[in-house]
Amino acid sequence: MKNQFLKTAFTIALSLSLFSCSSDDDVPNPDPGTGGDSGILEGTVLEGDITEDLLVKEGNYNLKGAVSVKDGATLTIEPGTTFTISAADQAAGVNLLFVEQGGKLIAEGTAAKPIVFTSENKNSEGGDGDWGGIGIHGRAKMNAPGGTSISEAGQLPYGGTNDQDSSGSLKYVRVEYAGQASSDGQFEFNAFSFFAVGSGTTLENLEAFEGADDGFEFYGGTVNARNLVAIGMEDDSIDWDEGYRGTLNNVAIVQYDGVGDFAFELANRKGENNAEPRSMGTVKNVSIWGHNRSGKAAYDLKQGTAGTFENIVGSNYETIIFLNDQLQEVENDQLQFTNAHFEYSKDLVVNNVNDTEVAGNLLELDENATGADLSVFESWSNLAAAQKF
Repeated sequence: MKNQFLKTAFTIALSLSLFSCSSDDDVPNPDPGTGGDSGILEGTVLEGDITEDLLVKEGNYNLKGAVSVKDGATLTIEPGTTFTISAADQAAGVNLLFVEQGGKLIAEGTAAKPIVFTSENKNSEGGDGDWGGIGIHGRAKMNAPGGTSISEAGQLPYGGTNDQDSSGSLKYVRVEYAGQASSDGQFEFNAFSFFAVGSGTTLENLEAFEGADDGFEFYGGTVNARNLVAIGMEDDSIDWDEGYRGTLNNVAIVQYDGVGDFAFELANRKGENNAEPRSMGTVKNVSIWGHNRSGKAAYDLKQGTAGTFENIVGSNYETIIFLNDQLQEVENDQLQFTNAHFEYSKDLVVNNVNDTEVAGNLLELDENATGADLSVFESWSNLAAAQKF
């Protein structure tokens, strides 16, 4: 997790980078529930504010600058579409795709025709990623005082009271080489950021590939996701905090040797371990190949998070779990692993209270655990090329 605040200079710069994006050519509305007619994107550049429904036909496009789907608008992207951040646009500033509260993104690819967000430079110089990724802002509950907050990336509001809120549907979407730093250098963008996104949103068959920050981060909310793959993230592969309560089902993670922090970095709320709603995600059917990095672990469990983990396998780690001030959640059976099998070189559980019984209370080990169904990632993801499972 990075610094949660943007400096004023970046906020102004981001606001100035937004340009109007509309079309006068009307077509039948692909999502009648949003109201109004839809335009078709003209040309090959997606940029600026999207204030009315917009359809992007299958093809190759550039994503330029800060693209923001506004309240009441729906951006629909056809299967087989690729968006590339050019080297010139990367040099010019932050490029990203945001969905604001009340906006929707319908990006439904297929296994044969995934929707891909990538970059011309392919993070060839390492370090920061090439662009800012996808960020979605919803109205589900989260645990900041008052139940709402402002996102670190873009300074946009998120949170509310509608746990069933819908921000659209993402299926068979790849986000590659994201994680570009903010202009003030205080944080980096994730590949996918879900800010208080509700369970009415669909997230299926998504890949975060070689990003400079986290792969998938959930800031509160109740959205469920299945068939997630994160490969070569330079920070954490999956991160949750601020009261996340959804289910993550069928997850594959590959960390490159010596690169990255944790496969899962999970918290409730920094400085307020018992803030409500408490982070209490459910994670099922997971396979992890670790970075074998000294001083790191597969799981970093901290700051009051709860969670249940079932059918989990992991290998190539020095340590599997860092448990930080989490005995309350373990003792209350709010934090536990069942049907889990791990291969490691040093420690199964490291905790800061020197409780020798905590591993037995936290973990139910089973060498017959199977982990994720990796077959669902064939053809559309980069998992096979990673050659770790």
